[in-house]
Amino acid sequence: MYQPMFPSLTGNTGQKGALTLGASKRPNGRKANSIIRKRTKEVPYDHAGKFPKENVENSRIVLDYKMLEHNTDKESFYFNEEDGEEVEGENEVGQQSQQMTSVRAGLQRAYLDGLDFLRNKIQDSEQEVQSLQQSFYSSEEAKGDNLTQKQLDYLKQVNEKLLNANNELKRKNIKLEIIDSETRLVGLINKLREAMEYDKGEITMITEFWENLKNTVDGFRALVENFQNSVLNRLNQSCISYSSDDINLEVSNRYTLDISGYITELERELTNTRLLLKSLDSGLHQDLFKDSEFSEKLLVACDLKAFPILRLIPDLENKISNLCDISRKWLNRDEEYMYEVNDYIRKTRTITKRRSDVLKNQKEKQKKIEKSVKSTQILLQNNREKLHTIESELNQLDEQIAGYEHVKKSKHEEKEQKANMADFLKLTLTQTKKNYSLQIKRQKLLKQVRELEQLLIAIERELSDVQDKKVERDQAKSLLTEKVENSQKSYGAARNEFSKYSDELETLEQEVNILSGQLLQLEIIQTYKTSPENMEQIFDRPQTVKLAPSLKEKIKNRKRKVGTQKVD
Repeated sequence: MYQPMFPSLTGNTGQKGALTLGASKRPNGRKANSIIRKRTKEVPYDHAGKFPKENVENSRIVLDYKMLEHNTDKESFYFNEEDGEEVEGENEVGQQSQQMTSVRAGLQRAYLDGLDFLRNKIQDSEQEVQSLQQSFYSSEEAKGDNLTQKQLDYLKQVNEKLLNANNELKRKNIKLEIIDSETRLVGLINKLREAMEYDKGEITMITEFWENLKNTVDGFRALVENFQNSVLNRLNQSCISYSSDDINLEVSNRYTLDISGYITELERELTNTRLLLKSLDSGLHQDLFKDSEFSEKLLVACDLKAFPILRLIPDLENKISNLCDISRKWLNRDEEYMYEVNDYIRKTRTITKRRSDVLKNQKEKQKKIEKSVKSTQILLQNNREKLHTIESELNQLDEQIAGYEHVKKSKHEEKEQKANMADFLKLTLTQTKKNYSLQIKRQKLLKQVRELEQLLIAIERELSDVQDKKVERDQAKSLLTEKVENSQKSYGAARNEFSKYSDELETLEQEVNILSGQLLQLEIIQTYKTSPENMEQIFDRPQTVKLAPSLKEKIKNRKRKVGTQKVD
């Protein structure tokens, strides 16, 4: 169930209490009004009178309304009744469904009718104060300055009779008392009746004043309690911010700050009024009297030190009138709050749409950048693989060259060895008798030498081919190494650009989410404050009247819709 923002203002008549709101005037002439939705009684509220945490975004969002021009145009709160379109607002966000216009306008009118209803209640209380004034001072026809003079004249007459009464008692050596309570006033009347042989007019006048005072005080007591029930409790129930602790809305903060000041004043004024009424029996709390222009005149015209009771009715009039003034300020501030909320909704919806469009475009651009990064990465990887292949080939060529060099060296040594042996055999044959076996052996050695020479030529040729191939692969490696370095630089630059762009995109996405949360909260505030259920708490209607269906489910649907619109 709903918990009042200020429990001290709702409850037993013995409790002290008060409520308030900042002042502003509504534009002359009411047109059909802007988007309004409902509020359900089933949704609980915390003791601050705010929307529950579980019914708003989970993440804590602090909104900076400096991005919005604070230029509240109250006329933009209304719709044109002839064509059903918004008087102001940008086209891209001001296109509302035509079939919903009449419904929203009706709800908005109901909200304003509710405020007017409370204004009439305040006016009724002021008229009741005026009626009690006229009855107390016997000045039914007097108004304005004339009424003030009538009041002053009447109290001067009573003061004069009280002074005469004290003089009579003083002549009789009867102890005088400060007349600051009903008990002492009655005691004074009784003393006069005992002391005076006949009534010179004092007893009659003071007795009439006493009876008049009792009736008027009773009227003020009833008026205060009725004002508590018909105005203050309704203000406390309906004219609150409905903002969430999870989202810091500047417009709601200003409103809450304003009405907190009014509530403090109302609580103080209501408490002082009740204490003053209660103290009449035992002794007026004169420290609760409030200075005013009339009290200054009364101080000059009457002996308020001896007769503080003369100040009671004027002070009660002033206090209750002040209650009415502050309550009216609360109503005016609540209406101004709705104008501000509507204006912020319009501006926030515009900004949200623009930033969402930017976010959408930026995401498309991010995809292109990501694709470019991947292409650069693939190119770099391919070049690295090619370079690795060439390096492997070069290693193999180096191994082949080393092998050929080794074979060449060994075969060359073998050829030299065999050539030397053939030369030795030739020398031997010239110095000895011809030996057939040595000749055969020498011929074999010469043949082997020739074969080795041919083999060395082949080895030289193959070695040259391998070396040429190595030179070619070295050149290819040099070119590919340069490509890899360039690809590495391109990939690094593309990756840095993508990282920076992603960070900026994340910031933009957070901004859009904040704006979406802000817009949702503003619409929830508007929905709750203008809901038929909320209006039912204001009007004096029979309890059997069937209320409009709750919009609790619609609010949940709205949240889900906003959630799906947020960028993943």
